Amino acid sequence: MPDPAQMEAAVHEYLRALNAADLDAVLALFDADASVEDPVGSPPKRGHAEIRAFYAASLSMKLTLALEGQVRVADKEAAFAFSVSLQHEGQQMVIRPIDVFRFNEAGKVVSMRAFFGPANIGTGS
Repeated sequence: MPDPAQMEAAVHEYLRALNAADLDAVLALFDADASVEDPVGSPPKRGHAEIRAFYAASLSMKLTLALEGQVRVADKEAAFAFSVSLQHEGQQMVIRPIDVFRFNEAGKVVSMRAFFGPANIGTGS
């Protein structure tokens, strides 16, 4: 089983890499066969090529992410609430998702699911 401290460190690295617009660092967290479902209910992106394209599009906007509370780690999964601030069509927006990472034995993310809906998207801070 992946180490809880390693899983929490991966969450912090994920936020750091997104804030730095470091696409390679984001991708390095994921297993080659990983899936990303962001938001939950959308078609999953599978494998490094699709995941890279998804995050490249996200990083084309200037994002500012901040952890909101503790990272929760149980078994092979980590869940964390955070905020994403961005400019969209000239307006400041804030999205407040909860992401869930599932890790493999090597400590790589094999599944990322982002939970949020219209009630978690607003304007301002």
